[in-house]
Amino acid sequence: MSVYLAYDGSVNGDWIAHYAINFAAHSPEGLLRVLHVETSNVSGAALAEKFDTIHRIAQRAGVTAEIEICPMRHGAFGGLIERLPKGGDTVVISGVRAHGGRRGVLSGTVSERLLNDQEFTVIALRVVQPGLLGVVRRLLLPVAGHPPGAWSAHALLKLVAPSLTELQLLHVVNLTTRKFRALDATSAGALRHQAQAYLDGVERDVIKGIDLDDVHLDARIRISDDWARELLIDAGRMRADMMAIEAPRASLLGRFKFSDPLELILRDPPCDVAIYRGAA
Repeated sequence: MSVYLAYDGSVNGDWIAHYAINFAAHSPEGLLRVLHVETSNVSGAALAEKFDTIHRIAQRAGVTAEIEICPMRHGAFGGLIERLPKGGDTVVISGVRAHGGRRGVLSGTVSERLLNDQEFTVIALRVVQPGLLGVVRRLLLPVAGHPPGAWSAHALLKLVAPSLTELQLLHVVNLTTRKFRALDATSAGALRHQAQAYLDGVERDVIKGIDLDDVHLDARIRISDDWARELLIDAGRMRADMMAIEAPRASLLGRFKFSDPLELILRDPPCDVAIYRGAA
């Protein structure tokens, strides 16, 4: 597993770099490859100082940081793609906008294009708690109904597991508002029974081969007509440091819209958020 950081030189990028360093520390290589696409947004002196800081933090974490300045190739995305090896073992850490405004937080960003590319594993981060310094102790991990999502979640969990103290798996059975309002106790029980069988299988796949002996593990089911709301409620309830969400495939068919549930989550989350997607 090779860990890459798409670094833009911003303060937000500095926060994300802490996560990338911690992920690299938990990878077999212990190596972080930092890719910065050359722009005029950050002066040379300021950038050199930021690179020195990344080197120092990485060294303290036992990580070797290799920094490369890449030329643009039809924009920043093209410059990154040229340097990223294809395959699921390549893990790319990137960021979303710190303040989205009307543009949204993820829509139109390099991270959105990386998630859509599907040539490697991508973890796009929204940092709202920079004081954590990239250390995840309480993780909320929603799981949906696609095996590739479970495999990608497993890869992400391997990178954060060494620092974890609490892990909550959450499966939301999402219904239309009409069906949810008409749901009776018998039907709800049947849905929960079916969801529990699914969740048991996913739990085995996600945590397989990962040392979680000292981690409090919980798995919960919610029935709702708004899966995004349930994630936000549970993240607040467990005081999560991070929630990690697989990028929904419906969103990846095109550009993320301002009203997309994922955008709503990213806009004002109670904790840091990782949007991930594995290679196709």
